[in-house]
Amino acid sequence: MRGPVEKVCEECRQPFQCVGYQCWCGTVGITEQQMDWIAARYDDCLCQICLGKVVAGELRPQSPSII
Repeated sequence: MRGPVEKVCEECRQPFQCVGYQCWCGTVGITEQQMDWIAARYDDCLCQICLGKVVAGELRPQSPSII
């Protein structure tokens, strides 16, 4: 990919720029398990805010309720 690409976050629907393999997302410290969860749920990238929420554990699969 050449140059920034305009994308829309699949979680919050906000526009953001992706610059490919040297993007900011390579520096957030996301785990392989978190990447697998994102890949299973979304077709494309998340914005910096939503990706940060995944890293912080604020955006993740919901545990089933125990009644």
